[in-house]
Amino acid sequence: MATVVDAASEDRRELATTVGVTAAAWLVFSSAWPLLPVRWFVTLVHEAGHAVAATLLGGDVASVTVNRHGGGLTTWSYRGDLPTSTTVLVASAGYLGAAVVGGVMIELASRLRSGRAAAAVLGGLVAAIGLAWVPWRFDGGGAFGQVSGSSSGDGRFSTVFWIVAALVLLGLAVQPSERLRRVTVVALATSLCLASIDDLRQVLDISSRGGHSDAAAAADVTPLSSWMWSALWLIGGLAACGAGLWSALARDRDREP
Repeated sequence: MATVVDAASEDRRELATTVGVTAAAWLVFSSAWPLLPVRWFVTLVHEAGHAVAATLLGGDVASVTVNRHGGGLTTWSYRGDLPTSTTVLVASAGYLGAAVVGGVMIELASRLRSGRAAAAVLGGLVAAIGLAWVPWRFDGGGAFGQVSGSSSGDGRFSTVFWIVAALVLLGLAVQPSERLRRVTVVALATSLCLASIDDLRQVLDISSRGGHSDAAAAADVTPLSSWMWSALWLIGGLAACGAGLWSALARDRDREP
């Protein structure tokens, strides 16, 4: 019994340490070039959130791309009149989707102790996004392309990135070190949470100045202002990430067979 309790306590300390170190590194170095691959990963998950919501609600997703600066763009269309609920849900799915994936991956990495399943899920998720929506050729013109910084070269860049990211994550799943898998997955999940919350803080600031954002798209079709939508998403993102971390820290660890 003592061994099981000690192992659970060690897992909790490792999880808390990884989250804390990742948070400190992200807060200090999030804009530095060594962390750009993490930013690209976060943006890919964010844009995929829009794409998944659009697909589930009957839209046709044409492309999902990320650019070298960390921005991204999802292009999609809808046959017929676009319902207000669809506009709001698709606009909400980017920031909230990244936060939910981050919270779930923190929980999954702690529940399945070796981290193999969590790394494999992330690798499979990236591969599925790339195969479904990332084009080799992409026309980044138009107002939305200009706002996001997207260009005609982003399709090739996005394709290379998702292939490399999927291979790295799947390689992580099969390599022998359990600690490396757990720490890497928790660090990525924490980065997803922190980036989504930081992005929502920036959207809140942009909305207060009347700038363009996903919140503005939701505000255009609802009585709520873009500032209100930003605040609601920020609360939802904090709740999703906090729930995943609390659940992971609050219970004993289940072990993979």
